[in-house]
Amino acid sequence: MKKILALTLISALMAGCGGDGGGSNDSSVNKPDNGNGTGNPSGEATVLEGTWNKPCGLVPDSGHYDIITHTYTGNQFHTSIENYTDANCTTLFPEGGNPTASGYFTLGGKVVTGSGVTATEEDSHITEYDGAPFDVHEYTIFLIDNDTLYYGDGEADAPEQRPTQLDYHRAYYRVN
Repeated sequence: MKKILALTLISALMAGCGGDGGGSNDSSVNKPDNGNGTGNPSGEATVLEGTWNKPCGLVPDSGHYDIITHTYTGNQFHTSIENYTDANCTTLFPEGGNPTASGYFTLGGKVVTGSGVTATEEDSHITEYDGAPFDVHEYTIFLIDNDTLYYGDGEADAPEQRPTQLDYHRAYYRVN
């Protein structure tokens, strides 16, 4: 069961949907931290600043549903996942908790996906999972189209494995 929840968390951090609209401009993108794990040392706001919510939806290849909230503040993020057994997200998943994760992130350069959409690189260092120390690095891409956030399609634990397409099935919407 913990493996399913861990996969859900990692998938949530990496999964998302894509669009063909414009992303952020280069002047508001943090540069990578060259691997020192501190994110953007100045902690300045990025285009991700604020809270993003993925409404109730089926978790791919899992048979359960979730609601995911990402909050970005400066160079830090916090993710909360609520797991449910039903498509209306009214019955909590009985065997699992609602995992949380926190850590630091950096934004890298622009990349053009295989479909020609311009996205931005995001490198995350998860330092806490469900309140316990954690040390996982993840690499993805994202696109913001108006107030909708789309993440890369797939998971990567190395920069060279970063997704090259956006996932169009799990959109996050700006809350604030």
